[in-house]
Amino acid sequence: MATPALRLSRANAVAFVGHSPGAVPCAVTCVVLLWFAGDEGGFRGTTWMPALLLLGAVLLVCLATLPRPQPSRAVRAAVLLLVGYGAWSLLSMLWADQQELAWDSGNRTLLYALIFALCALWPMRGQVAAAILGAFGLAIAGIALIELLKASGAAEAVQYFNEARFAEPVGYANANVALWMLGLFPCAILAARRGVPAPLRGLFLGAAVLLAGVSLLGQSRGWLIALPVTAVIAIVAVPGRGRTIFGLVAVGAGLAVALGPLLDVYSDWRPFQPPGEPFDEALRTLLIASAAFAVLGTLAALADGRVRLSEGSARRISGGVVAAVALVLAAGVIGYAVVERSPITATTDAWNEFKEGGNSPEDRSGRLAAGFSTYRYDYWRVAVDEFKRAPVLGAGADNFGRSYQVEGESVQTPRYPHSTPLVALAETGLIGTLLLFGAFGAALFGTLPALRRADLGGAAAGTGVVMFGYWLVHGSLDWFWEFPGLAGAALAGLGIAVAVARGVEPQPADGQPLLARRRALALAGAGALLLVASVTPPWLAEREQRRATEIAAVNPQAAVDRLERAARLNPLSPVPDKAAGIIEIRRGRYARAERELRQAFERDPGDSGLHLLLGVVASARGRDAEARRLVLEANQLAPRDQVTIGAIQELNDSGRLDPREVDEWIREDVRQRIGPD
Repeated sequence: MATPALRLSRANAVAFVGHSPGAVPCAVTCVVLLWFAGDEGGFRGTTWMPALLLLGAVLLVCLATLPRPQPSRAVRAAVLLLVGYGAWSLLSMLWADQQELAWDSGNRTLLYALIFALCALWPMRGQVAAAILGAFGLAIAGIALIELLKASGAAEAVQYFNEARFAEPVGYANANVALWMLGLFPCAILAARRGVPAPLRGLFLGAAVLLAGVSLLGQSRGWLIALPVTAVIAIVAVPGRGRTIFGLVAVGAGLAVALGPLLDVYSDWRPFQPPGEPFDEALRTLLIASAAFAVLGTLAALADGRVRLSEGSARRISGGVVAAVALVLAAGVIGYAVVERSPITATTDAWNEFKEGGNSPEDRSGRLAAGFSTYRYDYWRVAVDEFKRAPVLGAGADNFGRSYQVEGESVQTPRYPHSTPLVALAETGLIGTLLLFGAFGAALFGTLPALRRADLGGAAAGTGVVMFGYWLVHGSLDWFWEFPGLAGAALAGLGIAVAVARGVEPQPADGQPLLARRRALALAGAGALLLVASVTPPWLAEREQRRATEIAAVNPQAAVDRLERAARLNPLSPVPDKAAGIIEIRRGRYARAERELRQAFERDPGDSGLHLLLGVVASARGRDAEARRLVLEANQLAPRDQVTIGAIQELNDSGRLDPREVDEWIREDVRQRIGPD
């Protein structure tokens, strides 16, 4: 009896794969993205580098076992352009000052190309795409719920909040908000779709309300700017505009129920105390609102399922809803102009405040009301200047930070320009920008056939476009390109939209399937070997570095040994030798410290921190003139670095530097500089 059942299940699986071959690689990719989501957004190399190798192996297996992919020209162009952007980023090692950063950036971009390819190359049915996106959204909501419950039991609020803003599991509040939003849009859009079972629609709505609430806890002003733009994208891109509006409005209504307690969390935050009653009250209110709207959503879905409308009536109702929303927005703008001031004047004032820069004045009622002062305009100014210096090639992938140290006007030390378009322009020049945005444009063009559909497949494709659109809009104001859990999810959504479109396009004839498959496998195999060669050394090196950091306090010699192995594995990075030098300074072994720091200096002579540390060692060893020269050189490389300024003052006052005292200055400076921007 078991054998016929087994044969039937195998036949069903084969039939499923035959109809939606893209479901297999896409599902595996989404599982990896959920891993990223729960592990600091995948930011660490020890997370995304092994994932890159894993997904590369998945692609090889899929090419060998699934039907041969026959992508459209748009999809083929998008994949090749993304791969080209990764290759160009790797090539920028030839002219980058910090070669190891360009190496990492190129590998990370190849990860994004791989994610997009796995989701886009094979066609997928609309219902399957909706199921994958819905499962992804619910899983993100599950992660949010777990983090909220863990925060409620935390001994100190600072474990889960950064400057009163909910920041876990990613660790950076703005990126945390983006993670929740990438899960919210699939839930909000699918909650309003026919074809989705009523209980599941209710669950989607409740999950979307939960994600909206936890997003608000992040107090991201970029989120506030991106929301209306993304709402317009959703209304335009997702078929069934009226249903899209109803879904978004329902989520907004659920958020409004919990709005007061959620905002109170910011004003009542105490970093070194438990989150306490304000947070618990906000959590209770949010959970009740989510549950209530899940029930309401289910009831509304049941009622919706009993209504039968002609296609013409549905279009008229949808058009009426869109018109009503447009009228409400127009009335709101007019009312604001009458009661408050001209929207144009308000926008101009906000832009001037943004350009002026600096931290916003503290407003305990909420960061969202504190104005638009930030250092981003200064970051962007330096990025534009960097582009002007090297408009064709760029400064080298991920090589922005060094320029800001020299030219920036704030005491911040950003590693990235805080804008995806400016990352491309400043770091990879016109060539890289054309490659990256050419890939985006080709992929969006490839989604158009699916966006014309009025069924669940059209909604799924539109959802993928909305996810990508949100990430691109918000990521144009922040450093989201560097988080694989965010950029990868956005590109996966875009790839799913393309896969749905491929499912409705006529498939080209396959004249020589065996020969074509062998060629594809040969090319993929060669690419996999190159990928392994490019990723494995820095991955193993970073593993050694991370382990060394974990054991440095209890076993410094073992930590130094691991760092020396890391330096051998990654011959371009100065970080292992620099870290080993710092450990030796703390041990009072200045000769060994100088040897380690000199090795790091040979790899990166432009690092102001190395000049400072070598100056500290020279002072400890009685070479006062050399110490002064090195510290002054550090000041030239980073004129606003407060530790270096303090070291110069100490040399002027006493003629010597105390290594322990400088080490404490560095620790305190790091604590002070880590903030919301």
